[in-house]
Amino acid sequence: MSAPSSLSQGLALLGSAVERERSGRPGHNASRLADATGIERSRVSRLTQELRALRFLERDEAAVFRAGDAYFRTAAALDAPWLRAARQELRTLASTLRMTALVSAADGPAALLLRSETGVGAVDASLRYGMATPIWCTGAGRALLWDHSPQRLAEVLQDVQFVGVGGPAAARTAGEVHALLERDRAAGVITAADEYAEGITDLALPIRDSSGVVASLTVSGAPLSAGRRRAAVSALREARDRLSTLASGQ
Repeated sequence: MSAPSSLSQGLALLGSAVERERSGRPGHNASRLADATGIERSRVSRLTQELRALRFLERDEAAVFRAGDAYFRTAAALDAPWLRAARQELRTLASTLRMTALVSAADGPAALLLRSETGVGAVDASLRYGMATPIWCTGAGRALLWDHSPQRLAEVLQDVQFVGVGGPAAARTAGEVHALLERDRAAGVITAADEYAEGITDLALPIRDSSGVVASLTVSGAPLSAGRRRAAVSALREARDRLSTLASGQ
């Protein structure tokens, strides 16, 4: 039997903290989380630090853990009708285009994966729900920045360390990110080629509700021929329009 992954252990810790909080009883500290989940205390310490950094857990002055704001934002988003409908849209995109299709939401300078489907023959990027990727050098992320002004973009990216992140075509400054956004807005679709991983191209569009961009819809895979790219963009736009209509309550 293989050892538990960091993901499964992190989810176990989060689930235990949330269950304890919902019970109305005093919350768990790191030691009690270790006892409740059977995970080594040193590992609990490291994983809870990561969950706190992602804002899925919070720790109070008594060192007791409870669910963080990112947990509640994700839970609310996952219950939205448009996101439930996105599952079928993603399956259709993935199977017809033979690419990976995903829906992501913004979380500061990161794009948080909410849903994904992988088509036959598509590149498997080992995606997992809750996975965070850079918002500036992925198609999924940059679509979330579609409406951002240069000032707002600079605010989101002010603490980002560009060096050492992404593929050979990744932006290295907020100004370069803005230039890519201007190019993609003019084209009507986000294109991120060799930006997060070499040999991978993302095509993405923002999903909107009545207040603005709520998420992004992306197809990702190996470089496409001109004909396949046109088909992918057309299918992406149609799916985005249907999801935006649902998100807006129209």
